[in-house]
Amino acid sequence: MVGSAIVRSLCGHDVDLYATGRTDVDLIDSVQVQEFYKGVKPDVVILVAAKVGGIHANAIYPVDFISDNLQIQQNIISGAQRNFVKKLLFLGSSCIYPRDCPQPIKEEYLLTSALEPTNEWYAIAKIAGIKLCQAYRKQYGCDFISAMPTNLYGPNDNFHPENSHVPAALLSRFHEAKVKGANSVSVWELASHVESSCM
Repeated sequence: MVGSAIVRSLCGHDVDLYATGRTDVDLIDSVQVQEFYKGVKPDVVILVAAKVGGIHANAIYPVDFISDNLQIQQNIISGAQRNFVKKLLFLGSSCIYPRDCPQPIKEEYLLTSALEPTNEWYAIAKIAGIKLCQAYRKQYGCDFISAMPTNLYGPNDNFHPENSHVPAALLSRFHEAKVKGANSVSVWELASHVESSCM
């Protein structure tokens, strides 16, 4: 979703753009990533690839969320340094911040207390990616930076009824209810009796 939005925003600008998807390169495979770097020789890398999902998916696949994301980040970020990439932007996630941190969230709240347990595996991997960028910047002077978007939704999002993020899941449920003319919508994972009327 985010990658396709970035591609849409960059199309029409005077840049040579190479977007790779899951079917082009297995980002968990370090050999494929290295071959990609050698073939494309990018000046700038925007790392938006990640194993993502909502609360349900995080609860069922914790190993996938931490290990796949750590491998993707390690391969792309370390590969960028080895292949002389001039700038790398790593997209993190707002879930990296403590569950109970003061509002509005400030950058300095990172790592000050416990994470939200329902997505800590993904959050820990994303924190590691941020720290890896900082480490390359500190040790090698690489221009590797991170940005943390808030919850996102839009075209090409995952609208799966159980494995999507909350905004996409709610939008999908309300749309489906509207199309079917339903009078109410059940909201998963809240109290099973909680319903919201459709407008």
